[in-house]
Amino acid sequence: MENSYPSPDQVLEHLGDKVVDGLGSAISGARDDLAEYRAAVPHFVADHSGRGLAGWIHDRMWARAIALLEDVDDVSFVDVEPTREIYVRADYRIRMKRHSRTGAIRSYPTQGALAFISQEPDLLSLLDITTLNITVGYEWDDLTRSMGDPVMSLRDGSFDDVIWMVGLPFTAGGGTGTIAPIMPTAPDGTGPATPSIDVPRYDTTSHEGTQDE
Repeated sequence: MENSYPSPDQVLEHLGDKVVDGLGSAISGARDDLAEYRAAVPHFVADHSGRGLAGWIHDRMWARAIALLEDVDDVSFVDVEPTREIYVRADYRIRMKRHSRTGAIRSYPTQGALAFISQEPDLLSLLDITTLNITVGYEWDDLTRSMGDPVMSLRDGSFDDVIWMVGLPFTAGGGTGTIAPIMPTAPDGTGPATPSIDVPRYDTTSHEGTQDE
């Protein structure tokens, strides 16, 4: 893919309010589910491995996304384990992921995962259709094992090199999110670079993780 990216505002506008609100609310709702789960059976949550809890959260986000978006025009779902994807027309392919506060995600580096984060053309490119791969999910606090607000990010090349990441609006649980940029770079590659922060980042070569993290 050429180093020319749509801005966050362009992507959000093109996705449309129903899709953006649905994604944000699905993720916010999964955060409410985690709080309910932790309150009801805290020892179950405490016993989860990092991978196991990420998978549980992913299941809740996915179930809520289907409930909120399955009747929205131009939205389709692919669920072929271990891959789950949401398509908006043929323009966007979306995967749901946990993000670090610097925007890094983690996934077992399968050929499919690497192709996704590298923006490699898929079969639709044979029909001269360009699909942008974007990631939605939440910021994760490792210390408290808690979910932050819903986010959307774009990357091209690696799991932790982020072109931009923005917050998603949400309505689940009565919350009101924002879409202010969290760590943007200019769409043409100019302007402020993503800040370099000396914090631990996910190792993409040695995780136990799967698509669900």
